[in-house]
Amino acid sequence: MDTGIIDKDRVKIAVYNRIKFDLPIFIWEAIDTAFGDYWNNVIGFGRYVSFEETVDYIDNQLKKKKIIFSYSKLEHIVNIIYDYIEMTGGFLGGRHTCHSTCTANR
Repeated sequence: MDTGIIDKDRVKIAVYNRIKFDLPIFIWEAIDTAFGDYWNNVIGFGRYVSFEETVDYIDNQLKKKKIIFSYSKLEHIVNIIYDYIEMTGGFLGGRHTCHSTCTANR
């Protein structure tokens, strides 16, 4: 596995292997697209990664597409994505800290 590279197919597998709820492919694709946009265009290189800002950004992108999706499930998915990035040598310096409504670590 290459380190530092985010492989979207492997991220998808990681997400689907770790969730215990149905995630229609069209919702996954919207989440993946929004995350990619956030990661590449909003964060950019060297900017601090904010868990809450990431989830809020993706949630807003879903709403723009008129996709209603559970915020707590979205938090869980973003946790999985960031865990994947961290495990594969991505650019996260450490684990993020969830806020009180996050259920990913429970």
